[in-house]
Parts: sequence; C-alpha cells; structure tokens
Amino acid sequence: MPHRAASPAASENEFDITSSLFKDDVEAEDDDFGFPTSKDLGSLDAGGILDLANESNGDGDEAFIAAQQAASNRKASNIKGKSVKKGGGFQAMGLNSHLLKAISRKGFSVPTPIQRKTIPLVLDGQDVVGMARTGSGKTAAFVIPMIEKLKAHSARVGARALILSPSRELALQTLKVVKEFGRGTDLKCVLLVGGDSLEEQFGFMAANPDIIIATPGRFLHLKVEMSLDLSSVKYVVFDEADRLFEMGFAAQLTEILHALPSSRQTLLFSATLPKSLVEFARAGLQDPSLVRLDAESKVSPDLESAFFSVKSAEKEGALLHILNDLIKMPTGPPENAQKAAEANSKKRKRGADGPGPQHKPTEHSTIIFAATKHHVDYLASLLRLSGFAVSHAYGSLDQTARNMQVEDFRTGMTNILVVTDVAARGIDIPVLANVINYDFPPQPKIFVHRVGRTARAGQRGWSYSLVRDTDAPYLLDLQLFLGRRLLLGCESGTSVNYAEDVIVGALLRDKLEATTEWITKLLRDDDDLNALRTVAGKGEKLYIRTRNSASSESAKRAKEVVASKGWMQLHPLFSDETNDEEQARIDMLARISSFRPQETVFEIGTRGKAGHGEAAEMMRHRREKIVPRRQKDEDEKAAAEAEAAHEPFAGLDSDAESDDEMEVTVTGGDQDMEEASDDDLERTFSKSTQKGKGRTLSWKDSENFMSYTPKTINTAEERGYGVHSGSYNTASQNSNFVEAARGVTMDLTNDDGAKSFAEPARAKGMRWDKKNSKYVARANDEDGSKGKKMIRGESGQKIAASFQSGRFDRWRKAHKVDRLPRTGEAEREGAGAGGVGRGMGTRYKHKQEKAPKEADKYRDDYHVRKKRVEEAKEKRIGKWKDGSGKKEIKSTEDIRKERKLAERRKAKNARPSKKGKR
Repeated sequence: MPHRAASPAASENEFDITSSLFKDDVEAEDDDFGFPTSKDLGSLDAGGILDLANESNGDGDEAFIAAQQAASNRKASNIKGKSVKKGGGFQAMGLNSHLLKAISRKGFSVPTPIQRKTIPLVLDGQDVVGMARTGSGKTAAFVIPMIEKLKAHSARVGARALILSPSRELALQTLKVVKEFGRGTDLKCVLLVGGDSLEEQFGFMAANPDIIIATPGRFLHLKVEMSLDLSSVKYVVFDEADRLFEMGFAAQLTEILHALPSSRQTLLFSATLPKSLVEFARAGLQDPSLVRLDAESKVSPDLESAFFSVKSAEKEGALLHILNDLIKMPTGPPENAQKAAEANSKKRKRGADGPGPQHKPTEHSTIIFAATKHHVDYLASLLRLSGFAVSHAYGSLDQTARNMQVEDFRTGMTNILVVTDVAARGIDIPVLANVINYDFPPQPKIFVHRVGRTARAGQRGWSYSLVRDTDAPYLLDLQLFLGRRLLLGCESGTSVNYAEDVIVGALLRDKLEATTEWITKLLRDDDDLNALRTVAGKGEKLYIRTRNSASSESAKRAKEVVASKGWMQLHPLFSDETNDEEQARIDMLARISSFRPQETVFEIGTRGKAGHGEAAEMMRHRREKIVPRRQKDEDEKAAAEAEAAHEPFAGLDSDAESDDEMEVTVTGGDQDMEEASDDDLERTFSKSTQKGKGRTLSWKDSENFMSYTPKTINTAEERGYGVHSGSYNTASQNSNFVEAARGVTMDLTNDDGAKSFAEPARAKGMRWDKKNSKYVARANDEDGSKGKKMIRGESGQKIAASFQSGRFDRWRKAHKVDRLPRTGEAEREGAGAGGVGRGMGTRYKHKQEKAPKEADKYRDDYHVRKKRVEEAKEKRIGKWKDGSGKKEIKSTEDIRKERKLAERRKAKNARPSKKGKR
C-alpha cells in the first residue's frame, strides 16, 4: 500500500486565517503575545539565550552576563502562588501557577494556533466564534480561560459557567479535560446528560456547582423541573455549535437562551463553521471575533483517503475485503485484551476517577460509521461471526453500555468500533489508525468530523469510503467542498497523492466475490443475522428518504461520472497486486458494468419483425425530436463557455445579478484583507475610469445598502458549512442562508411564525398521519411533538410536558429539603457535601436505639429472636440500657411517681371511679 512520507509538525505558516470579522488584536503578530519566533522556538533555556546573544552581539562576556540575568529573572518570577510570565508558551498569557502546572502535567508546552489566538480574546471578555480542524485543541481553548476566570469556588449560590455539547460522549470528554486542568482548585463541576439518574442530578445541582457540562435536552429538563435561575451564568460555551444550532436542538436552545443573562460571554466552537454568523443570531453574540484557522485544508494533512465504488449488494463483502487485505485486521481478541480487561475491572472497583494504567487502542484500531442503529447491530454481529473483536455504540443504547463499549475500544480490548454519527464529533481516541465510512455521509462537514477521529496530533491515518452510484452526488459535493481534484481509476497515473486528491476506484474483483460469497453463506446459516439484515434494509429505506438531498449541480454531474469508464476501474491502491492479464480482465468487467444500452425497454430486439412494433415506432419518433434539441443545447453551452473564456470582463456590469454577487459592503476595520476582493476591483476600476463624474458601476447606494453576502464566492463551501444544511430536504427548503436570501420576498404574514432570520417560516396546514389515521398539524413535525402532550415554556417555546413531572418535589420531600437557596444568596454550611438536608444544611440522623421485642415461643424463629434479646441485654440497648429490664422490687420513690402518673391520667379522663358501684 503506498504511503505518504510523514509531514513535519504543523507550524504557524500552515494555518490560513480566512476570517472576515477578525479583531485587530487577533491579527497581531505572534511577538505581541510574547511568543518566540521560529528562530528561538525550543531554545528557551540559558544555553539558547546565550546562542542568540552571541549572534546579536558577538561578545562572549556580554552574552554570558545576559544569560545569567535572564536565568535569575526567571527564578525570581517563578514563585509559588504568583503568575509566571516569560516569553513563549502559555506563560505569556498571565495564567496562574496552578493552571500552568496542570497544563504542563497534561503535556502541553506550546499552544496550538487556535489556543494562541483564542485564549487572550476570551480572557479579555470578548465573544469568540472559533473554527479549527479536528484535533487542534479547541476544548482546551475554552477550558483554560474558563478556569482562569473562575479561579475558585464561589461562596454565592449559582452556577457561573455552562458548556453545552450535542452528545453524551463529547460531554464526558469535556468533563475529563475540565478535571485535568482544574486540579489544584476547589471548583465544582457537574455533568448532566441523558441516561443518568435524574435524582442524582438533583443532588448535584443542589450542591451549588460552578461549572455545568450538559446536553441541551437533559439540562432543559432539570431547569424546568427545578425552576433553576440562570442569572448567575457569566460564561457560556456552545461546543460543536453548528450541530447544536440545527433544528434538532432548536426548542431546547431557544428556552435555555431565553433564561441566560444578556451580559454573558458567549463562545462558539466547531471544526465546521460558516463565515456568515446570521445562523447563530439566537446565541446573542455581541461584537464577536471570528477566528477561522486552517480553513483551506479542512482535514488533517496527515490523513490519506481512498474511495471505492461498490454496488449495494456487495457492501458487506467490500467491508470485509478492506479489513482483511488493506488494514490487515487480525481475528480474535487483541494481544493486550486480557491486561486491559483486568485494568478495567480494577478501575470499576476503584471508581471512574481512580488512577490506573493507561492502555491505548491497538495499531489496527478502526472506527466504522454506519447510517442507523440497525446497521450498527447488523454489522457488529456480522463482524463478530467473522472472528473480529468488535464494540458498538449508538444514541438509543443504554448510557452504561455505551460507556463500557467505548471504553473497551479505548483500552484496546477490541479492534473495531461500529458507531453511528453519535461518535463523529469531538471524541478523542488516541492512536486511531483507520476510519471506514460504510455509509457515505450526506453532508461534507459530517465527513470532516468522521475522518477527524484519525490523523490527530501529528499522527498519520487512513480513511476508506464505500460509494454506491446513488452516493455519487454526495461525493461530488464533498470534492467541491474540499477543493480537490477528482481522479477515477487509472486517471491518477503513477504519481498518486492520497492526501490531496479524491481518488475513486474499484476493489479487487476476486477477493470481493470471495468475501461476498462468505457473507451469503453466513446469512443462509444464521437466521438471527438474516433478520438483522432485513431490519437494517428497512431502516436504510427510511434513512434514504429522510436524508438531505445533494446539490442539483452535483446530481447532474454524477450521471456523467458514474457512466464513465473510470468509475469501475481498479483503484490505484491495488496496482501492485495485478498483472497485465488481470488488469485486462478488470477493464473488461468495468466496461460491462458501465454499459448503458441506447434503446429503451420498448425497443429491445428491434431487428426483424419486432422493429415494426407500435411502441418501437413511438420511441423512434420521440428520439428524432429530442436528440436534435439536446444537441442544440450542448452547442449553445459550449459557445457560451468559449465566449466567456475570450472575454473574462465582459459581464462586469451586465445585470443586477452579477452586481449583486460582486458588491460587498465592508464596515469597520475588522475584515481580514488577505487578497483583493471583487468589490475592491470594482471600486478601483470605477475610480480610474470615471474620475470626476462621482458615479460607480453599481446601482446600489453604498450608505444604505446592507449586503447579505459574506466575503466569499465559494458556494459549495458555504453550503457545506451551513447550519441548516443537514436539517432540511433541499428539494423543498433552501439549506443555506445565502441561497435563501437571494430569493427572499417581502412577506409580512410569515414574520410572526419565523423564530429568527436563520430559520425558515413554520409550515402551515395539515397532513395525514398514517399511524393514528387522522389529520395533524404540520407545525407538530417541526417542534418535535408528534402528537405528544406539550407545554409552553418561559420563552413561549413548546416543550415536552414530561419536563414538569413533579419528580423534584418528591425528591425534595424524600431528602427533607425545605427549599433550595436562591441565586445570589450566601452558600450555607453543609451544602457542598451533597446539598441535601433540612434547609440545605447538614442532614441529621436519629440516634434512638430500640430494643428487640421479646421472643415468642410459638414462632418458628423463637431461638433467633431469643438470641437477639440476649445480645441486647448484654449490650444494654433500649430498655436494658440502665439495667436488666423492669425491676422486681420498687422503691418508695418509684411507687410515688406511679401514683402521681395515675392521678394525672384520671384527671385528664375526668371519669368517676368505678369503686363502690355495685
């Protein structure tokens, strides 16, 4: 298998800053933050300073004195409890000593570009929208300044930081990072995700945490159930923001954002963000700084990709072919599986936070992404029957089972992890070697997140994707989004670069047929596996019907690509394993597979008498009309392209549409002026050609016109980055704000229904519900109710009625909690120990000791109870505490007390004595 040479470590020059909303301090040079230049990176010791002094002064004595002074200054400033500031690394950011120790303990020495650009802005209190490719350290970019700003646990009630994540695994990983960086502080952090005990989370929130890490659904449930006051939150992070702001989380986010204070600091982070921030209007950003690093190379340069054209019936065989022949996946449990199992069992006994040996995934570790949970179950069973060690996970799997499955893969107990897109974002698995897209992703940004699980932190990795004919439009969308060449089969020639080109080809036919036959045998022998495949097939039909459509341009182009000869040619990865005879056989099979007959089904066998049939004559006349028209359209298209090539500036001011695309209004000095835009060219040409006339080529008023178009003309990139591109079917809805804005009309009636400019108006009317056999409102499809009982939240948004189940009131009564302290009140003693007890104080236990009842000789357990009574007498428990039970001889004092007690009872009852009544 050809491999690319290892690339050097990523440097600053490899990251392209393409933001149009950069602040002036973001564009400052590295030296403004006190970071070393390329000359002195890695030479911050006295010897390195001495070398630099020798180069500058040439005098050994002066250099020696300078080195000694620098060393003494460093020692004097590095005092425990004080901030350490020296040139280079995190020290120049003014972080406290505890945080610097945690950073060095984590193994970080020099901040990544996203950390270097983002942390100073966050510490300055600005709103930041950060984008950098996967594995670039975005989590640390918002956790480090958060801990620096919070510093210590607050004595006032109320959480101060909120981190929202789209998946449970990502929230768990963020919690781990917060704990590592927060070591040495008394900050309290809680994790609120679905699948965990709601009662335990009531206790966590009652303990006055400083940092909340949550998924939107469970956090909203707790907020509504506990009537939480979020006015104390000052720091809000939307991790994987483009996923959170899709329509799946719209109801939850609208309700949460309504409860947050407007003075908060808001951070948005993701590996795929559009330049236009209109789609994040609901986040309440205030003068944000957009930091987009490395936007041109959207995937890691150390990632090599291969795309294989397959047929639907051969996908399982293609998967086994890749595992056996390309990845060389061993069968059976891994070598260190026994050690990892013992380590996991010890860790579970100690607790999840206990220290333990660090086991890593194996060198063959592979993640396989499937479309639905039914595919995951089917593929996991199939691979286990094939002899591989497999883990699996998906959204509806029990949370404990999900954690165990992922942990088995992390620690090397299994070689393969089969998942849905629930593990596509943010999950950091060290030394992951391969990613396989069993089902091709319907969005380019999903591909970026999937393959971002490998080739992280300077490691090399491979991604393999199976592409059917129906997936070809999505492949072309991905090719346009990445901006790479598309090479089919042998077109790549001898110089093959899997890291920079999209190379498509077929698998080895012999091995593919062998694995396909093996799977057919398994399905015939195993009824359970066959049933799983049937369920997966039904799930795939629903998945294909509901996934978003590819662009119309890619759909048209895909027909030509699939019909070409190179689509079914052998992939260059297997060029070393074939000879001339085998290659000729493969080419012949490719020609047969790509054969498309010219005649229709009505014209089959048109020779002889069949050629004079009525249907054949009709198709012949139809073709005579259509073929010349198509030829005329093709000739006109070719002539237009030739004319455009000869006159590149002919349409500069041709019509309003061209002006609309070229005119971009630039306000302020926050734009990233990397290269001259079309607007600059237009302004320059208008001034040079029409001096003194005071007119421009555009019909727009520059003072009053507000452009909706960001400073980009890469429509494919913006469509791929768009927030709503995965939420709507583009056949019926515009999937991108820029595209929607082009055709927008003045419609006053729909303004009330739309929640923001980033969202389309809600659908009106009714539709027929097959399941319930009645008409239902289309609006229920958007808010997620689907006929369930809903209530109105504080923001007016419809939320599930189950969020007000009364479970918190029952928990409060069971734990004897009168009320939770209000936000802003002083924290009471004992609240930090668990937050339960009367009035949020200490929970008291009764100290009463009761003696056992006397043994009954007629009971079967007479001897057991008699033994208990004897033990209680020996230990002097209960009524035997001050003696051995009732005394037989009473003293005068005891007799007097009993008489007085009897008189009191008699007076209380006020009944006459029965003596003398006969």
